[in-house]
Amino acid sequence: MVARFEKLLLWLIETICLILLITLAVSVIYSTTMRYLGASPSWYDEIASVLLAWLTYFGATYALFMRHHMSFGGLVMALPRPVAIGFALLSEVLVIGFFAVVAWYGNAILAVAKWDSLLSIRWMTLDIVQSVIPITAVLMIIGTLLTMPRALRNAASGIDTDHAEIEQAIADAERENADAARKGGLK
Repeated sequence: MVARFEKLLLWLIETICLILLITLAVSVIYSTTMRYLGASPSWYDEIASVLLAWLTYFGATYALFMRHHMSFGGLVMALPRPVAIGFALLSEVLVIGFFAVVAWYGNAILAVAKWDSLLSIRWMTLDIVQSVIPITAVLMIIGTLLTMPRALRNAASGIDTDHAEIEQAIADAERENADAARKGGLK
């Protein structure tokens, strides 16, 4: 049940990132084309900035769900197991606390931001633009809670996921090279 919920959220975040990326690309291409034709749209700069900011926040949320954010796994794994588990748990609690503060104050900003709008698109108020902060902060808390058991299991087992991924990539590359050499020798 939890794994299904995590996969659903991850799919939703991927979809949002893809939509934002495509929308940003289309707006940049459209704006560049129109500027070349001498009819540059006035809304381009603000919309591109907003889309890039939203893509950055949702991309960071995706990285958190995948546990591909910056960490010090090698340092934690070098510690004795009980200390490594405690350190991993402390870091998870600190991450959740940080994003709780971001969500709280990000939400508080929305009340002030609703009275201002973008310059070129007057109907788009800044609370819409800034809503990405509390939304992604809550998603990051959920992502941390969903992936925390895996992170703590890895700390307890002494597994550094960064090194494990590198070793897996090397093994995959060696297997592909061996397959290619074997196929090349058959010709």
